[in-house]
Amino acid sequence: MPLCRSCLALGLLVFFSHAWTGYSQIGKGHLILIQRGLQLQGLVTRDDVFHLNTYSNANYTSIHWLWDSNPSLMGAAPGFPWSRWAGDETKVPPLTAESSYLSQLVSLQLGDEWNLNDAAKRTRAVNWFNAVRNNFPNTILYMNNYGGQVGDAQLGDFISRARPDMISFDTYPWRSDYASRNPVGGPPTSWYGDLRRYREHARSANIPLACYVQTFHAIQDYDQTVYRHPSPSELRLNHFGALAFNAKVLIDFTYNTGASSLFTTPGGDSNPTALLAEKIDINLRARNLGKALVRLKPIADVPFPDLHTTSMIFLRGKNSGGAPNPIPIGFVADPDAPNSYTDWVANRNDPYLRGWAVANRAGIKNAGQPGDVIISWFKPLDESFDEPDYTNEVYIMVVNGLTDPTGTAADCLQEIKLNFAFPSGLTGVDMLDPGTGQVQTQPLPLVSARRQLVLDLNGGDAVLFKFSDGAPFVGVTPIPARLEPRSQFRPPTGRP
Repeated sequence: MPLCRSCLALGLLVFFSHAWTGYSQIGKGHLILIQRGLQLQGLVTRDDVFHLNTYSNANYTSIHWLWDSNPSLMGAAPGFPWSRWAGDETKVPPLTAESSYLSQLVSLQLGDEWNLNDAAKRTRAVNWFNAVRNNFPNTILYMNNYGGQVGDAQLGDFISRARPDMISFDTYPWRSDYASRNPVGGPPTSWYGDLRRYREHARSANIPLACYVQTFHAIQDYDQTVYRHPSPSELRLNHFGALAFNAKVLIDFTYNTGASSLFTTPGGDSNPTALLAEKIDINLRARNLGKALVRLKPIADVPFPDLHTTSMIFLRGKNSGGAPNPIPIGFVADPDAPNSYTDWVANRNDPYLRGWAVANRAGIKNAGQPGDVIISWFKPLDESFDEPDYTNEVYIMVVNGLTDPTGTAADCLQEIKLNFAFPSGLTGVDMLDPGTGQVQTQPLPLVSARRQLVLDLNGGDAVLFKFSDGAPFVGVTPIPARLEPRSQFRPPTGRP
């Protein structure tokens, strides 16, 4: 076994030493994720009980240590893949027994929520990155800030001078009213705005995006903020909404502390809550979708003067009273249907989409009103992923944005119909089944002269597909088979 792990470490070194010349447009951070896969991490403290089997069985891809690690809990060297925080310049690995585990160090967060608006602090961060970069050729180096902490100019300056391998932010959207303790529901509009802003900075720098996921509860009396446990639908949206915004690394805050949503007090991972079962399924689905997503990037936006986003759209849901949901910062209402969706024009993001319909099929939450739906368009990180006979392949991710603070994800199920104007010879889509990780070719029936895809998605869930034109599905070996009944989407029907 130690010999095999040593071979893996050597293989990583060989991969990274040659990959730079193979893909001219792909940087270090993306290359590491292509090799290791989309990262799903939980923030682990060494000061509470931690079981590696429980963690790995929850489909996490790597441990993320809160400040100090405990290598003895990671298995025999080089151990389970891991990451951690480094509080300052003196806390950079290897410390104590970490030396034997360095080949499995996936990412290293330098500091946390440093005030990069301060020029001196920002320069210190820049110097730190430049000082340690060459010591970590196979590790993603990055810094994290909370969503609205750093101005765009200051963040851009930091990225330009420090050249991080990735950027990261934390925003925790699931809250309760401070006075009544009643949960605050509705779409996480501010969180979407932070995602969109960091997405643009990461995309401009051609580096991956990470974001923290809310898996904790806390009461902050000093600012009267109550962070509550997320519901199953909210936890799913926290993951798949982030993936639609091109996040490649998701970090649970937290995993095994006393504030965790996944385990009961007094802390540690010995006594799971019902939400852990949701998390296990979410991680499985994210890992399967991640096979392709780590090889994809957003399509280009149309360069409007206000720089609003066109490579994603929101199909605007309604609140329980029937009023349209607010639009996140960076998106604008479509001029032809301002209450129905954000800016979209046929043939702009793909050649075939012509319309849609959304219904709150469960009819249990939101007074039966439809919720938001996110549609995001992607293309390969490198054109070589399409193989020689194909170019300009487009991938589409659809996320059900309807959530509720209570109940199950199935209580927020929505039916989403997408109508396509396919040319002769094109009759279906290739769908990446998030439950199995297999690609399924899905024929679409003709409904009123359009090919119609019908998706039944539980609250917060997502699908990823491309048009079935013969091109390979990036990162996945196609397997011709019908969809499994347990998947979160179903074969389309001709129902109106």
